[in-house]
Amino acid sequence: MKFIAWKQYFESNRQHFDHLDWNDGSRLTQQEKKLISSSIRQFQRGEHSEGKHFMAFAQSLQDPSYCETVKIFIREEQDHALVLGRFMDLEQIGRLKDDWLDNVFRRLRKLAGLEGTVTVLLTAEIISMIYYRALGFVTSSGLLKAICKQVLVDEEMHLRFQCYTLEIIYKRKSRPSLFFRGLTRSILMAGTIVMVWWFHRRVLRAGTYRFFSFFNAVWREFKHCNGMIRGKSANLRVQNNINHAA
Repeated sequence: MKFIAWKQYFESNRQHFDHLDWNDGSRLTQQEKKLISSSIRQFQRGEHSEGKHFMAFAQSLQDPSYCETVKIFIREEQDHALVLGRFMDLEQIGRLKDDWLDNVFRRLRKLAGLEGTVTVLLTAEIISMIYYRALGFVTSSGLLKAICKQVLVDEEMHLRFQCYTLEIIYKRKSRPSLFFRGLTRSILMAGTIVMVWWFHRRVLRAGTYRFFSFFNAVWREFKHCNGMIRGKSANLRVQNNINHAA
């Protein structure tokens, strides 16, 4: 499958939040607001990026359709930030202008080239799959539940897109190099799990995750992604989703 198929998918998904009912009347309880405010602020900040360095690095793959796809992908990530921000404004939850953990990930992406950028993005998106499940579980707000559900649908496809990109990049690498890269991804993933747990443990615990169940849930997603990087499932499943969207 070529990147043109991914471009078609992301183009077909541009109205992914149009179904949200912003007037449904459901609001966070005071207890829920106290529980999630600091956490959702950090994730909303992490979703927002202009993607300038990603776009610049994307050119190294020398595939015009990939660059076009990355541009649409970045817009979809920005949609997540916009929708979460709108929800926060509705609930009078202030936005973060700066966050050190987000800054660490941004610096890693800027310094690491295309492969490193995709690896860091993949790591964050794996974490997001578990976080948004927990966030949707802890609230009675129908609007926030609907946002979480759609973000999870989008993130599943983002995982497949990043895995497919790494699969293409890794085809040019030697076996020892692939071993080193796999080890690096594992170390980054393990360290990220610990940091995210520390800063978001209240939401995760309320969402039924204790540390080891959170670790195991994230690691299952990580292993699934490793399989897709080896070409086991990402292509077929995304093609099925494109056909379904059409």
